Amino acid sequence: MNQNTMLRPALIGGVLLGILSAIPPLSLGNCLCCAWIIGGGVLAAHLYVKSSPTVVTLGSGVALGLFTGAIGGIVSALFSIPVQMLMSSMLAEYTGQARQMLGDLPNLPPAVRELIMSTTSGRLSILSVIVAGFFDLVVYSIIAMLGGVLGVAIFEKRKIGGPPPTYQPPLNIPPPPPPPINPPEQ
Repeated sequence: MNQNTMLRPALIGGVLLGILSAIPPLSLGNCLCCAWIIGGGVLAAHLYVKSSPTVVTLGSGVALGLFTGAIGGIVSALFSIPVQMLMSSMLAEYTGQARQMLGDLPNLPPAVRELIMSTTSGRLSILSVIVAGFFDLVVYSIIAMLGGVLGVAIFEKRKIGGPPPTYQPPLNIPPPPPPPINPPEQ
């Protein structure tokens, strides 16, 4: 297992799974058995198997999935910050409109009115970003390990410790010279 050659496939798979997991309409793909996370691990394993001169083991697939998931978790957390900022400003606008409409209802019980008025403003907090990023880092790393193992199992066709290659004599060798006709006398 060579970490230098493992870094490029892990970066490609991790960045792709992080971006797909952070964009709201596309992130629904993770609702289908964590498809983007496992897919990022499978992609990284495919790229690693394709570039590896030696047989890739399942243990290498686990390590590759771990790297891919960690990178994907970090990328997802970083890409989700602007998305969350945009969504929180939209949520604050809609919350204000909803408060105004529901606050104007004449027959609204006071307890419900108080509950509506005390809802959060939809601001983005640094603590929520850090907690969500740490959660993404841990969960993506664990699930992408499964993708790395699946990718190695699917794409690695070479056998570990298989039979040695059979001997093939070189083709263009001239025949040996003929023996002498008369043996020398002693």
